[in-house]
Amino acid sequence: MNYSKTLVNLRNSFWFLPVVYGLISLAVVGLSTWIDFMYVSQLQGTLPKLFLATEKLAQSLYAPLVTAILTMTTISFSSIMVVLTTYSSQFSPRTLQDFISDRFTQHVLGVFVAGFVFALVNMLLLTGKDSRIILSPLLTVILAITCLLFFILFIHHSATFVQVNNLIEKITRRSLYIVEKKSELYEGETFEKWDRWEESELREEDGMPIYSHKMGYIQQIPYSKLVDIATQNESIIRLNSDVGNYVKEGSRIATVWMKGSSTFSADNFLNSIAIGTERINDQDLEFSIQKLVDIALRAISPSVNDPHTAVNCTNRIGTILSKIGHTYDPKEAFFDKERNLRVLSTPKPFFQYLYKSFYQIRHYGKDDVSMLNGILDALILTAGGQRKEIKADVQRFHQYLLTSIDLNELPDLDREFLLHTSEVLNDVCK
Repeated sequence: MNYSKTLVNLRNSFWFLPVVYGLISLAVVGLSTWIDFMYVSQLQGTLPKLFLATEKLAQSLYAPLVTAILTMTTISFSSIMVVLTTYSSQFSPRTLQDFISDRFTQHVLGVFVAGFVFALVNMLLLTGKDSRIILSPLLTVILAITCLLFFILFIHHSATFVQVNNLIEKITRRSLYIVEKKSELYEGETFEKWDRWEESELREEDGMPIYSHKMGYIQQIPYSKLVDIATQNESIIRLNSDVGNYVKEGSRIATVWMKGSSTFSADNFLNSIAIGTERINDQDLEFSIQKLVDIALRAISPSVNDPHTAVNCTNRIGTILSKIGHTYDPKEAFFDKERNLRVLSTPKPFFQYLYKSFYQIRHYGKDDVSMLNGILDALILTAGGQRKEIKADVQRFHQYLLTSIDLNELPDLDREFLLHTSEVLNDVCK
């Protein structure tokens, strides 16, 4: 069983945490019922009467609590649908995933499920007798108050989450976090640091191709696990596809070279690669940037016409690209503990991140001076303090951007404004 793929699916599912809360609630019901039968009658004289109740009183209490908790759950789901509709229509369908996978949202629904299950099951266990004293109604009241507090927090959370600036900030922080932990940037080594004679011996025709058994997007590649698989089988794996690539059934996603008579399990390899119906944030930095691009494109569309939001997005993209540029030293070779080559990857060049960040905004915003200037400002953020190779890529895109602008057709002030920002960028890139 591939635990990494399972964890990815569970982490991005909307039902997992509520189910866990429901199971915990059932366990607490069983524990509280056992305490009621075994110990509460003995504590009747020592505990204040405020903490105890008869079964008849508990039965009258549980019914309205079940209804109240179910009502709060219904309103919460309605709020979720409003947020999802707003995200899809005003921001981008790809941002729905951020709210659905948000841990606070899932914990709130989990608390509601726990409260509903606890009150309902306890109500079913009651006999209606007025003689037996029990403690569980106190626990139910505490849980109901907890549900009310989470309900208030959830309304505030939804109102905050639906604000576009907060969403942009969240996506930006998530993208910066991905840069900090991206395996290809830190765990492996570049070709210059290992003996390249091995590369010349890895002829494509001598390797065993591995084809995908399903179609979808590559969501996660566990490089350390692939190194372990290659070590166990005395083999070398070259990845033909990267995270975020779409593959169909029968697509070649890797090539394996085996040593001597060693064998290699293609199924074991394929079970390690997470392939799903959509791209996710875990390792796909390009996808995280694409969300900001989508929000910017919606903002500059005639139906929305909000260039300030679009400029906010380009500024955040510039911050992310600056972080990538400062840490960008893509690793292509992964080794085992004995320094034997085990996995080869094909990391994206920096210019690909830069180009895909702005080429759509450049196309749809070429008639908006504020949008063009926003891209130039983002390029200034990207190039600041970078090494020559990164600055060269920024200058290359700078020239590409200027080809979309007919400066002679612009009013004098607009032309002066853009030329000034362009000169600042040239100075930064020197």
